[in-house]
Amino acid sequence: MFVLLRRRYHAKDAAYALQVSDSTAILGSAMRSRRGLWDDEIITARRIPRDQVHTKKFLCRGGYGEVYSGVFNRQPVAIKMLLPGTRTNLKHANQFLEEAKMAAKMDHPRIVSLIGVAWNSLSDVCVVFEFMDGGDLRTLLSSYESSQHRVGYDLTKATIALHICHALTYLHSLSSPIIHRDLKSHNILLDKALQAKLTDFGVSREWLNQTMTVGVGSSLWMAPEVFMGMKYDDKADIFSFGVVLSELDVHSLPYASAKKRSREQDGIELVDAALLQKVAAGILSLEFSEPHSIADLGRVCVSVDPNNRPSAAEALHRLQVAIRQEWA
Repeated sequence: MFVLLRRRYHAKDAAYALQVSDSTAILGSAMRSRRGLWDDEIITARRIPRDQVHTKKFLCRGGYGEVYSGVFNRQPVAIKMLLPGTRTNLKHANQFLEEAKMAAKMDHPRIVSLIGVAWNSLSDVCVVFEFMDGGDLRTLLSSYESSQHRVGYDLTKATIALHICHALTYLHSLSSPIIHRDLKSHNILLDKALQAKLTDFGVSREWLNQTMTVGVGSSLWMAPEVFMGMKYDDKADIFSFGVVLSELDVHSLPYASAKKRSREQDGIELVDAALLQKVAAGILSLEFSEPHSIADLGRVCVSVDPNNRPSAAEALHRLQVAIRQEWA
């Protein structure tokens, strides 16, 4: 009886192993037989050996991917992979590689660098970026909030703002301008010296002097015209940048004070959609701590009318002047 059971389990194990092997073979065949972004010249030019990419520690999870710290070529890296449930999906793989293709086109010291793309089969595709060892800006600001760090601008926070504005100016001034479309504190990474770089181009698109209508991004950082389903352009990024300037100033998440007032006065918390409707109507605005040239820039960046917002280059100039006058 014992021998019979062992044979049955061995048979099941063998069948399972065969099933996994067949699945991997099918996936590999699918990549060879169906055209996808893995055939794209930009992607293939950045291909690196999959067996040299080693994951170490889980860092975070997003809408369709998860990020690990790891090692490639003896250097620390960030490794982005598809979520386990989507790793066998050709459509998701193509969407996933769009970010890599977008990142491969960029070369700027204030944008997280793409190191390469690696795969043996569809199920193990990964995108490898430089590793930023200081975490993201949102985590830093949350720690400031918890420790009651002084609100307002200092040179460190002004420099972070300057770095991100450099990145935006670069994106918007390319021959085919790129709109990030998801600029927020979570997508600003830092090194140990608090030097900042912009990341996460999963929903970024080339603008080509046209306007867009598809609403994407994170709602609390979203420009009114995007939230309302109207046409928008690079000025939507400027609104999001203004939201980040508010975060840098007061440390809290966008509209946190408005949510708190609603809880205390009405006993309910405003949902994001209700908040953004108030913003679009000009009833609610972002919080800044005190009059300051950078806070003034933040206020104009979050103007409801996109035409009243500065360009990235104009915002960059104002930041440079403010830093020179205040901290030079």
